[in-house]
Amino acid sequence: MKKFLACVFILAVFALAIFYIGWTQIRVKPDSMGIVISKTSGIDETPVLNGKFSWKWQFLLPTNAIIKTFEIKPLNTKKTVSGTLPSGEAYASIFNADKLFDYSFTFDISLTVSPQAVLELVKQNKITDDKDLAEYLEGAAATLAQNAAAYFLGKAGENALFRPEAVRRDEILRGIQIYKDFPEIDVTIFALTDSKLPDFNMYKKISGMNPQELNLKISATENKSENQTDNQTKNDNQNQISDSLTNSEEL
Repeated sequence: MKKFLACVFILAVFALAIFYIGWTQIRVKPDSMGIVISKTSGIDETPVLNGKFSWKWQFLLPTNAIIKTFEIKPLNTKKTVSGTLPSGEAYASIFNADKLFDYSFTFDISLTVSPQAVLELVKQNKITDDKDLAEYLEGAAATLAQNAAAYFLGKAGENALFRPEAVRRDEILRGIQIYKDFPEIDVTIFALTDSKLPDFNMYKKISGMNPQELNLKISATENKSENQTDNQTKNDNQNQISDSLTNSEEL
């Protein structure tokens, strides 16, 4: 009887050891996920989540498997896209209107990614660790902001009454089709917090001028600038003469 109980005890200990070695969710922290990668079967198709039972036979073979862990948390960021319309600086200088054709858009963005999506990114060799995942999400946010800015500029160029603040989030996401480039992400927050549109009416007027008209306008602007410089120089000279006369009288 004692031998039987001893055998049962040994078998129970052995079974518990086998169970513990393959028990994988205890190796993953809360708010994180794990991906089992083994020499025998490559990347396992099921993510390991804390609090959800997971047992993997790959760990029964020494040095055969590892768990790569990733933090599953939203990326909250602010992105600003700014610039000038093509030839905008040259056009603005013609009318002495600095930044007339500049634009700027600032967005608050929050992106999330599911454990299954992280698994797919690893399988596609797009990420290997938390740093890669963070950079991937930052890149997605930057692309989202750039595409939204281009969408706003296109709409504003077509309609002088267009206001980007009036565009709904879902309309923007449909218009820029961000999920084609980043199907793994989920855009939870995308809000325009500040914007400046260029003067498209003036831009179209100038860009529509024929070369002769444009050259005449440039020449007139240059002459005006030269006259202003000459007048300023003349005023400076007069002030210097007046100061000299005043000093002579005092002597």
